[in-house]
Amino acid sequence: MKIGIDARLIQGGFSGDRTYWRGLIGGISRINEGHQDEYLLYTFSKLPPPNPSETSGFAVRQLSALTGRDWCLWSFPRMLGKDRVQVAHVQYSMPPYAPCPIITSVHDVSFRRCPQFFSFKDRFLLDLGMRIGARRAARILVLSNFTKSEMIELYCVPPEKIEVVYPGVEEQFQPLDKAYSKKIIQEKYSISQSFIVTVGVIPARKNIHSLIRAFGILKGILPIKHKLVILGNHRGQDRQLLRLADSIGISEDLMLTGVVSNEDLPHFYNAADLSVYPSVYEGFGLPALEAMACGVPVITSNLSALPEVIGDAGLAVDPTPEALADAMAEVLSNMSLRSELSARGLKRAKTFNWDATARRVVKIYREVASIN
Repeated sequence: MKIGIDARLIQGGFSGDRTYWRGLIGGISRINEGHQDEYLLYTFSKLPPPNPSETSGFAVRQLSALTGRDWCLWSFPRMLGKDRVQVAHVQYSMPPYAPCPIITSVHDVSFRRCPQFFSFKDRFLLDLGMRIGARRAARILVLSNFTKSEMIELYCVPPEKIEVVYPGVEEQFQPLDKAYSKKIIQEKYSISQSFIVTVGVIPARKNIHSLIRAFGILKGILPIKHKLVILGNHRGQDRQLLRLADSIGISEDLMLTGVVSNEDLPHFYNAADLSVYPSVYEGFGLPALEAMACGVPVITSNLSALPEVIGDAGLAVDPTPEALADAMAEVLSNMSLRSELSARGLKRAKTFNWDATARRVVKIYREVASIN
């Protein structure tokens, strides 16, 4: 069987999308014993080339186009036909025509549920692409039962067309020597005191402003000396976040690292006393899973797919500053609870495995190819 994958997202930077595709492609590489299937990864010449280690064992087709839209509309489907691909896998954006059945992955539909966080242009294009995909895709892969219900309600997709396939967690996210991780973080980022960590880019729905306010409230509840460390692309909001921290008197205890390497991220989790992921809308929430896999206690919001991810292995609370502060105070002041959440998180994280995810996805590829 010959499968084509739109691999543009592994050419990007730090993001949940890139983590998903890197994990899936890595899982496929490991389970494709004897190279019984041929996988073609299609990339875009105007984007940074993917890391060779992430495409090892695959044929990479670098396609040229004037824009990303032209790439999707013309270059990609034309090459699928030339390569005689039997099934293609994309995310969201589907070409207007294709010589083979298309499977699309949908991570969330936040542009519909949280339109205030998107420009009109982005909302329009994402919604249009989703409507086309809902109608034309041979199968739709989602990361949670929550997103499946969203697709059924918002786009009237028949339930049998949607497959819930949970992502995995990469092996690098595991318990490490805490003292060593703290040493790494101190040497590279000059963080010597205890800290609470949150991970991700900062669109408004990630609710970072509420977390900063919650941290200010927490400082008034407990006599702690922790820092709040925010990892990820701040998208030019550094000054705004720092002004907020200054207005509530915690500017000295707020740390914005920007993007950190994949090698350093597990050390941040292992060195932290607590991980908080307060997003108001997620189709899954990989940072919560990665934190659990490292054994750090996790607090998330009780909205969207996050309770589905953490189960009983973390605290899911209203993502308001007051509720987040109370939850952080509860965990930091109760060593027994911290140990219990750590053990539960480790156990739950082991149920999410990229090889198992890849086997499930490959099975879907075969089903779709056999039908067509």
